[in-house]
Amino acid sequence: MKLPKQSIKSDLGEQGLTIVKRVVEKELHWIFRKNHQENDYGIDAYIDLTTELRNVTGKSIALQVKTGQSYFAEKNSFGWVYRDEIEHLNYYLNHQIPVIILLVDEKEDKVYWCLCDAEKTEQAGGNWKITVPFNQEFNRNAKSELEKYVSPLIDYASQLQNFWDENNALKAFERIVFIVDKQSIIQKKYHELILGIERLKVNPALIEASKGKVDIRIHGYDSDERELYEIKEVIVWVDLIFKHVNGLSYFLATEKNDQFLRIIQFCKMGFIDFGYYIDKGIKKKKVEIEPKNFLPFLEEIFSDLNVFTESNNISIEINKEITFKLAEYLMNKRLPDNLYN
Repeated sequence: MKLPKQSIKSDLGEQGLTIVKRVVEKELHWIFRKNHQENDYGIDAYIDLTTELRNVTGKSIALQVKTGQSYFAEKNSFGWVYRDEIEHLNYYLNHQIPVIILLVDEKEDKVYWCLCDAEKTEQAGGNWKITVPFNQEFNRNAKSELEKYVSPLIDYASQLQNFWDENNALKAFERIVFIVDKQSIIQKKYHELILGIERLKVNPALIEASKGKVDIRIHGYDSDERELYEIKEVIVWVDLIFKHVNGLSYFLATEKNDQFLRIIQFCKMGFIDFGYYIDKGIKKKKVEIEPKNFLPFLEEIFSDLNVFTESNNISIEINKEITFKLAEYLMNKRLPDNLYN
């Protein structure tokens, strides 16, 4: 009678995997995951490392398992010689987790191993070879050595606690104020300010919570009679940060007492100086923004807003909300209600 015949090679492979599975689970006390044959491109199984308390760590090792006496036929002074094809070597070395080669002696019920380490390989004609040491048995004694090949276990949640607390504090603030000193203005330094704004962009929740909350205060010019927007170095510095801080228009505060957006407006648009006058005994200066520069400035600031909202998947509705707030602040008047609809 003709019937399908079981493959001796396939049976031997399964026997080897069974032996390896037993070592992994009973001696190393880790998790064994067999790779499905249709996904086997040279990796037969994976080991998932666990802690002494059986917590799964997220660390894994890939296994190439070879079973049978033929793999113990060639040896040198140090161990058995394992040969393989170049495409498998490239595959193993490009793996993002370590790959170990296991030779299973099914007669002695023993397994020997080595790490697929590029520096341990040798060219073998058009292929490659590596030595699996005689004394490197795959059992409980190999556990500490195998653990060296995975990255250290880190308690990321504990490390993130300060970061999360910081985020929550930033979300709770009504205003986020950055202080810039005169020396930074003179030296055209704005790196720390960029880092501060970038800190508000780390995730969507913080971006949303920081909308319209930022003001920037320039200190060190109290004894200077000029307004900040009349000082050349301030004008240059403001122009630099407006060019280098992406999304500034999204974060800047637009309430009456918020200063920096107004400074940007005067620095970027220029102004007409009508000189000093006395109001109730107080000397004041009358200036008006140069009207011809108004539209180019609006285009510049709204372009910044549009690029930022689009790149961060912020809705059109929020973009529109910020646009009207910026326009009202810059024009110093309420826009008609029908524009909001």
